[in-house]
Amino acid sequence: MVRRGFTLAELMVGIIVAGLVGTALMGMLLTEAKATSNRDAWRNARGVSRGTLNLLESELAMVETSGGIEAVASGKDLTLRVPFAMGILCGYGASVSTLSLLPTDSSLYFASGYSGFAWRSGLTYNYVLNTTAVNNSAAAAPCTAQSITTLPAPGAVAANAGRIVSVTGAIAVAPPIATAYILFRRIRYEFKASVLVPGQLGLWRTLVTTGATQEIAAPFDTTSRFRFFVKDSTTAQNAVPGTLSDIRGLEIQLDGASEQTPRGAAHPKIFRTTTAIFFFNRPD
Repeated sequence: MVRRGFTLAELMVGIIVAGLVGTALMGMLLTEAKATSNRDAWRNARGVSRGTLNLLESELAMVETSGGIEAVASGKDLTLRVPFAMGILCGYGASVSTLSLLPTDSSLYFASGYSGFAWRSGLTYNYVLNTTAVNNSAAAAPCTAQSITTLPAPGAVAANAGRIVSVTGAIAVAPPIATAYILFRRIRYEFKASVLVPGQLGLWRTLVTTGATQEIAAPFDTTSRFRFFVKDSTTAQNAVPGTLSDIRGLEIQLDGASEQTPRGAAHPKIFRTTTAIFFFNRPD
């Protein structure tokens, strides 16, 4: 029996078919790699925006209108007075206010950066800047003398129960007993050059009192910024108002960017996020 091999024509057809199949497979692999690169870029950009938003919401929602915004350099740079504890006045004398504080998270309370206190008069707060440390071992006598009881949090341990403290700072006229007080930190937020992702924009958080600064997220697109809700306006404006106490809230544009430009794209992916946060204690 005569055994035959492949003819030249058959070999040529086989090579051509294999080439076509290989080309198709290579195209599929390249397409999938491009799609994966794009998905990763979108996921990275989205994570930058959403992770940052959680932190901003937790701090900015506590700012109040009468003096909570200390300074605004631009739509990319502002300084806030962020409350971290609230209480009422038990007694005042010799530039010292004794307070009964409401329960608060212990880690938040004992974090650094204390910048002073503010006491409420009518619809506004009067801010007193003073970095003298809070006395967390203040005598209870001024509170008990006024029948003010400091309550623990329901079911809480002593670490995050209410506490009696004293704060230092001169007040022209002593406030009435049971006046509302807040303790605050001065915090600056600014969009500026990133260190985490060189050549890109980052969002920085600085404790003004201590100077401690941290880049909390990067990268952001250059369109990221703060806008301002003024009085009863339902539309945020770019221009910084002449009277900061007219600001009732902030519109925050957090346009997160991917760190890398995905395959086949000319630019990094941008995930555009815009949200509004309104302050408490609004007079209107």
